[in-house]
Amino acid sequence: MAVTTAVMATVSTVAQIEASNRARAASERQFQASQQKAEVQNTRSLRQQIRQARAAQATMSNVAAQAGGVGGSAVAGGTSSIASQLGGNINYMSQVAEANTAYGQAGVEAASAQADAAMWGSIGSFSGTIFNAVGGPQKVQKYLG
Repeated sequence: MAVTTAVMATVSTVAQIEASNRARAASERQFQASQQKAEVQNTRSLRQQIRQARAAQATMSNVAAQAGGVGGSAVAGGTSSIASQLGGNINYMSQVAEANTAYGQAGVEAASAQADAAMWGSIGSFSGTIFNAVGGPQKVQKYLG
């Protein structure tokens, strides 16, 4: 009976550890896929911001040319303002990307810690099963007793 219990506990512990490791690997793959998706979205948003800024600058230059105001300080100030706003938007997008990366990495670390906890819980349970199977409680009682 003790040998059967020990074998079953061993098989169960190994299976739990393998499942925890698979869960950890899946969490890391999910994080990588999420990062790739975010990079594509950030690149698309960045290009859209640049396109909109260039279109606004072109419109401003076109209107100024039609009105005879090319080379004036108003046009220069307006185009500089658009460039400054673009820089602010790009900086904000970069900060959001960093925060998303940190959030995702924290999720991976949490999943890894949970897998480690499950593994050590399995090992502890296995150890208790073996201890009981070999008559450990009775031997400890006899020793203390």
